[in-house]
Amino acid sequence: MKNKHLVLLFLLTLLVGLAVRQAPWKNATFFHTKLLPVDTVEVRRMDISVPGQSGLVLVRNDAGWLAEQQDRSAKVPPKVAQMMLAVLADLRSVRIAKTDQPDTLGFSRSTAIEIIIYYAHAPTEQLSIGWETIENSQPSTFVRLPRHKGIYLVENQLRAVFSKTLMDFRNAAVVKFEAEAVQHFSVFGQNIDSLSFQKNDSIGNWQSAALVQAVPNESVQQWLKKISGLKKLPFADLFDESHANKTIFAQINLTLSNQTEPLILKIYRLGITSLPEELPDKPLEKNQFAPYVLYFSQYPTTYYALSDTTLLRQICQPF
Repeated sequence: MKNKHLVLLFLLTLLVGLAVRQAPWKNATFFHTKLLPVDTVEVRRMDISVPGQSGLVLVRNDAGWLAEQQDRSAKVPPKVAQMMLAVLADLRSVRIAKTDQPDTLGFSRSTAIEIIIYYAHAPTEQLSIGWETIENSQPSTFVRLPRHKGIYLVENQLRAVFSKTLMDFRNAAVVKFEAEAVQHFSVFGQNIDSLSFQKNDSIGNWQSAALVQAVPNESVQQWLKKISGLKKLPFADLFDESHANKTIFAQINLTLSNQTEPLILKIYRLGITSLPEELPDKPLEKNQFAPYVLYFSQYPTTYYALSDTTLLRQICQPF
């Protein structure tokens, strides 16, 4: 080989070496795989900690998913829960992110979203969600997995999926059930005519032991849909539940064919005597001083404010 060819080969090798040293993938190891062996059916609970917010807990029960935050609870729309589970089950890495400064990738205490996943028959999983970025013109997010002891860049943007508060679930009905599944109901309370009706499938109406005349099924279904359609009511933070027995106004019990325990709706009057001695420091929601407070057995720690007295009368006096 001639000397000039050797010189050219040397220069070419030198240039390639310099290019590799300066390449953007120098500190990145490509690693395409699913990171979490998530069986969505096995997930029973997710604890989500977003900086600057109280912890949010999502719990799965027989009726679906329930969100809990600051002693309040709300039903999680099925699509939201399914999206979260789908993201976790399809958490695909783009590459391993090697860094000595994880805070620059969004993993400081003030920026990282922490998630703990509890399974029915498997060990608990943890992950931290850092900053979002663009990799190869595709949206990506930095994720840290303590069990893997590594940081990965994964596909898609994840922060918005898990940056939730209880208020994000308030668009769903406050109480939700299938009106057609109700087989028996009773209504009783102060200054209210007590009612108790049993569905008679054979003749298609509702019968009461106290009344000779039956009630058409259509009328009952319209009444039940008014209850199941209650939406986005503000929390009744001013209600002192220690006065519940003294302020009860009405109670409605619904027995469903697909549940062993009845669904209970209680209505209270919000008066001066039922207010707490100290008002909460946090800003009050609109209609906090609504005259009535609603309680549903689906959410045993939560009370809702109701200012629509016309709707209240329709619920308490259905016929």
